[in-house]
Amino acid sequence: MKTLLLFAACGLILIACTAVYTDASDANHVTFLNSSGESIEQLTQKANAYCAQYGKTASFKSTDSSLVAVFNCNFARQ
Repeated sequence: MKTLLLFAACGLILIACTAVYTDASDANHVTFLNSSGESIEQLTQKANAYCAQYGKTASFKSTDSSLVAVFNCNFARQ
C-alpha cells in the first residue's frame, strides 16, 4: 500500500512539473495538459515530436483553457 501511494505521489509531482499529452491523443490529434504554463511555441515543439512518430507535423488547433491545448497531426503538404 505504501508503495502504491509513493508511486501516485511521484506521478502527481511529475505531472505538475511538465506538460503531458493525454490518452485522448492519437495519430490525428495530440492534447496536452499544460500545468506548467509552457508557451504555445514550446508545446508545438512537443506536439511535432509526438506527431513525427506517425510521419506527420503538428498544427495548433485550439485551447479550452490555460491548461488544455489541442494540436492536429497532419501530413506535410508538398
